[in-house]
Amino acid sequence: MLLAALHLEAVLPALALLAPHDAELRRVAAGSRAFAVALTVRGAAAPRRLSFTAEGGISTASVVEPGDLRLWFPTAAQFLRVVNQQSALLLPLGGWGSLGQVGRFAAAGRRLDQLLREPRENPALFAYGNLAVGLAAVAVWLRLHPAGAERRVRLGEGVVTFACPALPAPLWLDLRSLTSGIGPVPRPPVSEVIFADLPTLMAELEHRLDALAALGGGELRIRGHLPVAEGLGLVLNEVSRLLNPPRPLDVARHSQANAPPRQAP
Repeated sequence: MLLAALHLEAVLPALALLAPHDAELRRVAAGSRAFAVALTVRGAAAPRRLSFTAEGGISTASVVEPGDLRLWFPTAAQFLRVVNQQSALLLPLGGWGSLGQVGRFAAAGRRLDQLLREPRENPALFAYGNLAVGLAAVAVWLRLHPAGAERRVRLGEGVVTFACPALPAPLWLDLRSLTSGIGPVPRPPVSEVIFADLPTLMAELEHRLDALAALGGGELRIRGHLPVAEGLGLVLNEVSRLLNPPRPLDVARHSQANAPPRQAP
């Protein structure tokens, strides 16, 4: 259920975040009229509502409204099949008149997957989207993971901000309310993480950044409480492993690279 919640509450809301910045996402999300789809997974705390305008604008909420196309998934596994673009068992519980519009949601999901997984497509949006998803996923992880309560005690209840000149806006995570957002922070931050440029942020997201060297060289700056930023970084790594498991080919290559040399006959 944790993985399903991460996709429902952290990944899908990135559609609304990235749509204003990506013309292709707006194009595939556009249609003859406005419509909304509400996804409910059995056992999940709240549904995820995605609203599409005729022009391809996207907004998100957790409250279902009358007339929404309501899709119910009997298990988290069935929902994750849809996330992985596979056939799945789902039940439309209402809004049947909008079934013909569901292709727009599917196309938008495929475009979101491209933006979040292919850095060469649009490096700045790749970084913006992945960092936003990561912070939202941290909030979900801290709420639902068995180790979340203990980790929250260590992190405290402050606000942590993340900024980079290449991003459309700074991002923040409120550890008290377990919410994340963009732009103005709800209260003064206890820690600020500042990336000097896009390559530094990309290196961090791809787990290539030597943090000590970056701090010494000025490519990375952390203001305020360093232990909070470091502890949050560990949770970000946890959710990254959950949302981006190695593909079979990657695992095979890693195994081959680390295999002992073969003995000559």
